[in-house]
Amino acid sequence: MPRYNKFDKTRDDPFPISRSGIDQFIRDPRTFVLQRKYGVKPPSSAPLTLAIATDHLLKNEFDGYRDRQSSEHPIFKKFELGVVPYQHPEIETWRNNFKGIRYLHEATNLEVFGAVDDIWEDVNSKELYIVDYKSTSKKGDPDIETGWGDTYKRQMEVYQWLFRQYGLPVSDKGYFLYVNGVKGENSFYSDHEGYEDVGFMEFKTSLIPYAGNSDWVSGTLVSIKKALMSDKLPPANSNWDENRYFYERLQLERELGEIL
Repeated sequence: MPRYNKFDKTRDDPFPISRSGIDQFIRDPRTFVLQRKYGVKPPSSAPLTLAIATDHLLKNEFDGYRDRQSSEHPIFKKFELGVVPYQHPEIETWRNNFKGIRYLHEATNLEVFGAVDDIWEDVNSKELYIVDYKSTSKKGDPDIETGWGDTYKRQMEVYQWLFRQYGLPVSDKGYFLYVNGVKGENSFYSDHEGYEDVGFMEFKTSLIPYAGNSDWVSGTLVSIKKALMSDKLPPANSNWDENRYFYERLQLERELGEIL
């Protein structure tokens, strides 16, 4: 039976939920239920096409070392990592945004899925490290303690949880591989013959280790299923950035008498 987008509690087949859907529920349960059960979607932002491009290039970069099972990549050497890109028959499926890794949580009948950027394998312990690529362009070194950091951490933990469901030796430690666009005195176009119309952007790389804890995932799935089954809407988070505009607008329109 084909997968469906809106939850229907009369159906028996598994309901798919992405790692971003789990994060949406944590940030604002009401927005999650309105979208997943009633089809009311929040405004979407423009796709980060530059980030998509850097993800693609990074995957190409490490795939060459995956094929050779080499631990000699400059990033591995700079940060003194004894790892190789993990080689597995399903690696392309796990990294495909339209497929990813999927697991049926039988207690809730929710099919959790997500597409990982990469996995590195420790050459000695054979532990697996989930790797998430991030792109930005900011002054100073990037971090995971501000901005979207909490979302990034939960993303990592969902991936760790997913792979553990299949008995894979996933470490609590994961890595955020950050490429930060340099805005300095360098020019954009190359003066090399034949490349006059080709622009170049330089990126500084940071590798941020993170010790994840995925113990919360199963309990959150139970809470999600309970919210989807309920005939009442869960509480709303009026402070969430995607909701703040609508709450403030609604309040002002009521004060101005535009809405009774």
